[in-house]
Amino acid sequence: MKPETQRKLTGNLTLIRIIFGAFLFGIVSFLTVMSIIVVPGSQQANINELLQLIAPIIMVIAVSTSIFLRKSMLSKVHNETNPLSLIKAYTSSKIIQIGLVDASIIFAIVCYVLTTNTFFIALAGIGILYFISLFPLQKKVIQQLKLDQPIEF
Repeated sequence: MKPETQRKLTGNLTLIRIIFGAFLFGIVSFLTVMSIIVVPGSQQANINELLQLIAPIIMVIAVSTSIFLRKSMLSKVHNETNPLSLIKAYTSSKIIQIGLVDASIIFAIVCYVLTTNTFFIALAGIGILYFISLFPLQKKVIQQLKLDQPIEF
């Protein structure tokens, strides 16, 4: 890999990791604060059953959509020979992916605040575990974008 490509990849991965860390810190701290502040059973909400149905559906849709969008964005540059364009497309798709997953986790936490049902804490926890699995590792990015193979110009 050329030094310029390596530098660009490292810079973009640093950007993604900073955004990733900010999102992760935000959702974990929001979940922690809400689980401490909200007293279970203190609120009576008639929407509990409805939200128990909607929240997992929203999480599945957000995760599925994020995967689909990421793959479609990367497939548009599949035949691209410029590694910098590949890195740019990867960065854009990864930021969209973590944003969608983050939004579904925050929705689950808000559902907990509205209903005080611990089901939503568990759902947010599952979402956070999936979110952590999205952490971009340089080796994985190089393999996904096939940057380790010689590229002809």
